[in-house]
Amino acid sequence: MKEQKMSLKVVILGDGGVGKTSIAKRYLSKGYFEEYLRTLGTDFYTRTQQYNFEEGTFTFEWVIWGLSGQPSFSEIRGSYYKGAKGGIVVYDVTRPVTFYNLPNWIREFFERGGGIYPVVLVANKIDLIASTTNGVPPKEGKTYANELSNYIGLNIPHMTASAKKIEISIKFSRT
Repeated sequence: MKEQKMSLKVVILGDGGVGKTSIAKRYLSKGYFEEYLRTLGTDFYTRTQQYNFEEGTFTFEWVIWGLSGQPSFSEIRGSYYKGAKGGIVVYDVTRPVTFYNLPNWIREFFERGGGIYPVVLVANKIDLIASTTNGVPPKEGKTYANELSNYIGLNIPHMTASAKKIEISIKFSRT
């Protein structure tokens, strides 16, 4: 069978400062930067990967849109959800408010994106959880993902990550 090509748009969502840009850059093998530079509007990335199946070789172009988590950009985010086939919803395990805001992000994506699409929950900055007394335990994130899966009828994976570590590509390839 001949090679098949497909382009898939994915959006990365979450509060400002949770590490969305760092995760995207690490996934694209662009390294990690200590300095925080907030996203103004959107960031756009692509990555092409080949997958071999019994039916043949499939080439996926992942079109990744990193959306600003700042409230001042909420109006423009809606236009970037259009055409997305999935979402990566990120929270910072050291800042519980970012975890509690997950339902708002998921609702916004579904409502403004025009449907219910697969999402993955990513608990970022897991390398810093031991340094905080009020962090979000991974078990709590996993429980929420299971509850959400049951509620909407789609499997919602939950993963822990550290954009500082070189593990993002490995974890995303397993999901």
